[in-house]
Amino acid sequence: MLGRAALSFREAGSWPGRSVLLVLECDPSMRASSLVAAETQQEVGVPSAVRTSSLRLVTAAAAVLAVLAVASPAAAVPTAVELRLKQQQAAEARVELERMNEELEVAVEEYNAITEALAQTRSQIATTEAELERAEADLARSQRLLEERVAAMYRGEDAGFVEVLFGASSFEDLIVRIEFLTRIGRHDAQLVREASAARRRVESVQRALQNREEEQAALRAKAERQAADIRAAIQRQESYVASLDAEIKRLIAEEEERQRRLAEERAKRAAAAAAARRGRPATPAGDLPPGHPEVVDIALKYLGVPYVWGGASPEGFDCSGLCQYVYAQIGISLPRTSAAQYRAGAHIPPDRLDLLRPGDLVFFGTDGDPSRVHHVGIYVGDGDYVHAPQLGDVVKVSSLTMRIQSRGDYVGASRF
Repeated sequence: MLGRAALSFREAGSWPGRSVLLVLECDPSMRASSLVAAETQQEVGVPSAVRTSSLRLVTAAAAVLAVLAVASPAAAVPTAVELRLKQQQAAEARVELERMNEELEVAVEEYNAITEALAQTRSQIATTEAELERAEADLARSQRLLEERVAAMYRGEDAGFVEVLFGASSFEDLIVRIEFLTRIGRHDAQLVREASAARRRVESVQRALQNREEEQAALRAKAERQAADIRAAIQRQESYVASLDAEIKRLIAEEEERQRRLAEERAKRAAAAAAARRGRPATPAGDLPPGHPEVVDIALKYLGVPYVWGGASPEGFDCSGLCQYVYAQIGISLPRTSAAQYRAGAHIPPDRLDLLRPGDLVFFGTDGDPSRVHHVGIYVGDGDYVHAPQLGDVVKVSSLTMRIQSRGDYVGASRF
């Protein structure tokens, strides 16, 4: 829609009753703006001072026009800004999620290392316990041997001891034999001391290993809790990222819908502007023939065929040659040029896009002038048309809506 503002100024001075009407027109699409200044009650021989004053008024009105242009609906788009912010938040959230996953990997590796060390400690404890059992058995055996020997000597039951003493052949032999028996006693006592020392060493190692086991078990429990906390945080972060993705999808859909409505609005304005120009009289909607939608499938068979100037065969088409050839396949003869085809058939004005049906020919004129038709295509539905565009291109499907929006040269359609 065209925004319009009118400002009226009354000048003081020697020209009472003279007013300047300033009319500002602003196109919200920001494509064009115009300032029209019209003077009412014009007088002959207006002094230059008044003309200067009027010029200042025009300048002021131009400033107002600039404000209107900035405030037009096409200026700021909150939806687009919000979408970009959400996308940035989602990107940052994904970076944080990756960092958290890396942190979890580190925690899991620490947990694995502690678990492995704990297993080794427990294996060492099992080995030490076996060694302690052997040491205690050796000590018990040595103590028992020593106790039995002492008891036997006390009771006089150790015949071997008496025999050793009284079987000596001389005093020197007796001294040797007594020394021998003493050494045996010392050896037995040494065995007991060694076995006792071995047991103490094993017990010390066992206590150290048990302390280590407790520490490692506590560390593993802590690492397990940390990993669980990180997993929970990751789940929350994943939910947050998912919610951002859903919000982004919603905003994208809203933005696409907004752009679609804007495109339709611009297309309608362009079509209405084209309809205001001189063109063919419109055929009443009730008098329009049903048309030939079957030509669409025929035309689509030639997608990719190169554009050839003056071409009208599957070896190469220009725009009107494609339409003429396709309609000839259903027995309808069309004129050769796009301008002649525009003048044939029932006419649908450019502002009645709602009346278009698949198979209608859609036409384009230079600067939207119906007297300067230069291009034609076949409407395929859903706002698209198939055509042979230009040299170096091929037969393809394009958006009619986008062409109207971007070029504004659509001048209407014909139905046969």
